[in-house]
Amino acid sequence: TLIADQTERPVRRAAMKLAAVEGGGTSFVVAIARSPTEVLERAEFPTTTPEETLGKCCAWLKEREYDALGVASFGPVDLQMGSPTYGYITTTPKLMWKNTDILGPLLKVRKVPVAFDTDVNAPALAEYLHAKKNGKGAEANITSCAYITVGTGIGVGLVVNGAPVHGLMHPEAGHVSVPRRPADASFAGSNPDDCFGGSCAENLACSKALALRAGLSDTSGLPSVPDEHDAWEATANYLGALCANLVLTVSPHKIVLSGGVMQRASLFPRVRAATQRHLNGYIQLPQIVTDAGIEKFIGPSVWGNQAGLVGALTLAEFAARGDDATATAPSGADYRRRYVDMATAVAVLSTAAVLIASRLRA
Repeated sequence: TLIADQTERPVRRAAMKLAAVEGGGTSFVVAIARSPTEVLERAEFPTTTPEETLGKCCAWLKEREYDALGVASFGPVDLQMGSPTYGYITTTPKLMWKNTDILGPLLKVRKVPVAFDTDVNAPALAEYLHAKKNGKGAEANITSCAYITVGTGIGVGLVVNGAPVHGLMHPEAGHVSVPRRPADASFAGSNPDDCFGGSCAENLACSKALALRAGLSDTSGLPSVPDEHDAWEATANYLGALCANLVLTVSPHKIVLSGGVMQRASLFPRVRAATQRHLNGYIQLPQIVTDAGIEKFIGPSVWGNQAGLVGALTLAEFAARGDDATATAPSGADYRRRYVDMATAVAVLSTAAVLIASRLRA
């Protein structure tokens, strides 16, 4: 469950104002909106210390009226309601942000319904809902979507059976193992201590790895790196391996690629080709093996680099309606109600059986 109930009843749609906080490793964005795509005002603050950044977000929100709040944060985060660290960033590599309570300070600003998730699960939910609403034929019947953001890190959000994926934690598929190119046998990447001894997608394909391949001191010079530079081909290769892993493990109906690195439009056809190459003909579906199919299957975000904010506002919209942000999947309350109903039915049947048996013996 993603909703932290703060009010007694859902908000009336006509009067609704949504608030969102999108917490990223580079900056935090706050916004007020009428709907996920109707932003009234927004502000952006650099991600410095938790006290400074969250303080600015809270001060901005305190000066405004809103009826529900959606919070989408970089992670790892604790999404388990009832946990003492629910709403916290936990074991992040950003040392200053380890074990930071994100949700607590925001909840103190105003007593409204709140929904909380990762900064990739939230846009995955928004992309899924958009595709389901606007798709035609079989496309309108999708139940899943993967959202990949490629920037200083690589994050993966997943919606499966209409619900953002939570479990032991939440997806961290940017760190899945990918096969190294022979030319990269000695390439350290952005963080050689990352998962699988550094042979993971984030280490080999994030913006810092791209800059290192291009001989740059930082990522600011990436826009000037020409399309024909091998750094882009290497990045596409590893992103294709990540997409292939998702196809084989999650089997999403759609994969969306976003983030700063994916502003390079020439990456998309390369990623699609790399995905096909890594799958090596094993998946014989038109969405994979045909040019038209894979162009629809792997594509850019509907909202470009605004997808994260749209996702956070989508969470706020679910909170305002009093829904769990699980789209078509039953909420925890639904499951509990069904369990209680079933238990009651079993108890009634058991009592009836006892009465019938006693009468037969009589």
